[in-house]
Amino acid sequence: MYLESARLRLRNFTEADEESFFAYRNEPQVAKYQGWEIPYPRERARQLIKTMKRADLPFTGEWTQYAVALKSTNQLAGDIGCYFKKEDARQVVLGFTIAPPYWRMGYASEILQVFINFLFEKMNVHRITADCDAENTASYRTLEKLGFRREAHFIESFLMNGVYTSEYYYAILEREWRQRESPSL
Repeated sequence: MYLESARLRLRNFTEADEESFFAYRNEPQVAKYQGWEIPYPRERARQLIKTMKRADLPFTGEWTQYAVALKSTNQLAGDIGCYFKKEDARQVVLGFTIAPPYWRMGYASEILQVFINFLFEKMNVHRITADCDAENTASYRTLEKLGFRREAHFIESFLMNGVYTSEYYYAILEREWRQRESPSL
């Protein structure tokens, strides 16, 4: 996988990404809204990188993760994950994480636009969904900026670290993506 935006590159993970990946996966403010608990084990980080560094196109029925890196330095700034549904490979679930040093720079919107274009144009995707914690304002604003519509609000539906949290579910169809006005990124 290799896609580029103005400032970023979406690529496979490399061994050089391990330390940065491990660090932001263990940041409490990052893990707060994600599906993993901290401490995030180093071996789990190492295994994910080992598996995903060989990932070409996304796998149907499994999460596939790609590194988001700065074009200027190749430094890892986050990751994007996607899941092609087994029962309908034209429907994809999307997830994204940006490391705290790169928050509030528009990186998520920028690289997601490129990846979503790829999914609709090259992978023949019909529908993309994403969910986020209802308190994760940055994530749901990013999705809304990209033209996703909120389809559901589930109250106390996700158990995270012994606490039930609420979730928003978003989606966009291929035809909606094409018809929208280009977001100002």
